[in-house]
Amino acid sequence: MEKNPFSLFDFLGYFIPGAFGLFLVYFLQNDNGLEFYFKFENVKTLNTNISILYITFFVILSYTLGHILSLLSTLTIENFTVWMFGYPSKNLLDIHRMDKYFERKLKNNNTTDWPLTILSGFLRFLLFLFLAPISTSSFLVGNILNLNNSIYKKSLGEPYVNLLKTKIVDIFKSHDNNLLIDFNKHDYNKLLIHHSYNINTPHQSKLMNYVSLYGFSRVISLVFNLLSIFMFLKIFFFDEKLNINLNYEFSADSIVFFISSFLTYITYLGYLKFYRRYTQENLMILLL
Repeated sequence: MEKNPFSLFDFLGYFIPGAFGLFLVYFLQNDNGLEFYFKFENVKTLNTNISILYITFFVILSYTLGHILSLLSTLTIENFTVWMFGYPSKNLLDIHRMDKYFERKLKNNNTTDWPLTILSGFLRFLLFLFLAPISTSSFLVGNILNLNNSIYKKSLGEPYVNLLKTKIVDIFKSHDNNLLIDFNKHDYNKLLIHHSYNINTPHQSKLMNYVSLYGFSRVISLVFNLLSIFMFLKIFFFDEKLNINLNYEFSADSIVFFISSFLTYITYLGYLKFYRRYTQENLMILLL
């Protein structure tokens, strides 16, 4: 499949999240607060005089910001997912994880590397706090409603697991007949991604659609997470009071905080869903 100058992934993964982030910055910097935009007559007063130069600058800035947000979402949300739930390529084949979120780092002689273990644990704890709408919801809602297993960790079941493992072994033996695959330790999915893409042209567009969708969901989840953090700090540290009284009258800031926290987790579930489907598609192509 030819690479387009501006593909679907560029549009969904970079431009839209970047543009959405710029709009949020524009709306949040208003001196009158978010209440200003809750009234339609105020929205109509916004400046709509847009020049070609402004549009060009907006497109370039959105695309650039989208790349930055995509990188940050990879470093945060993607790593959190792998540390917490493992890789979908292993979950689908019912390969149980040996490591946990806070894992012990080992030296070459298999003794515990305590400085590295403590540093790793501290950084992962900070990431857990940074992604609080995702991490706390995964622990509470995800476990109670079994969303973690049904959306991301569920295996393909038999006979597919055994058939796929046999096929994967055959693929690697075609490169090295003496190679023994360890499904727990080896990252076999790196080769399978390229293998599946090359052997089945009709499925290439479907694979790229899944990449675009899970990339979009991951970056948008990060944007909502950043909005949640901003609103949390604004409500509890920058405002004089929480603005929630006994009559259940919520301020605009409080409403935005709850909505953004909810959307952070919802879009994160979308990321888990499409990330799993992309990996499942790659694996099932092997059986065609």
